[in-house]
Amino acid sequence: MNDKNAQTTSNVLLDRVIAVIDKNELSESEFVKSLKDDYIVRAKAISYIVDAKPEVEYDIAELQKIAGLMSVDEIHFIDDTGTIYSGSIPKYFGYSFDSGEQMAFFKQMLNNYDLTLCQDVTPNTAEAKEMMYAITWNESKTHMVQVGITPKRLLKELKRNQISNVVADMPVYKGMEIFVVNTKTKKIEGATNCAKIGNTLTNVNC
Repeated sequence: MNDKNAQTTSNVLLDRVIAVIDKNELSESEFVKSLKDDYIVRAKAISYIVDAKPEVEYDIAELQKIAGLMSVDEIHFIDDTGTIYSGSIPKYFGYSFDSGEQMAFFKQMLNNYDLTLCQDVTPNTAEAKEMMYAITWNESKTHMVQVGITPKRLLKELKRNQISNVVADMPVYKGMEIFVVNTKTKKIEGATNCAKIGNTLTNVNC
């Protein structure tokens, strides 16, 4: 009877682990999508601001203020050749869609004035700094407006959803352990005993 109860309890706990991981993967995907949509909205908002006040297009100090107000780290203006000609960070002026793989992602913008894009977190071309960039054409289609964000909020959310954190928080009965093993690497990616993460099942005598 005790063996049967233990098996039932184990099955319930395993089902819960699977459900939580599946839910977190879904919420992670939805979170990233909503964040990208949000960044595109910010790029459009900055575009409208500058269209309404064209004198700030080359005013670096003012653009840095706007970046702060819009909670973005960078603003770039890109011409119809794909070259950065103004923005809040002068050291990036002159970089173009041909400067590197990260910037080349946006080259498709040159052939589609209705396109808006937001890139996944990627090391940027200039400094290999982890960034997320969103871009849109301005209303008159004379230039593109790009915003760059250091993805602290995204990285924090992803960390919270890591398998290691999810499994470590699972309640278990005395003498019971839960492991989540990568089927390709055979390594333990999550465990109720955090000390065993990174080992293989063979190494922990399971």
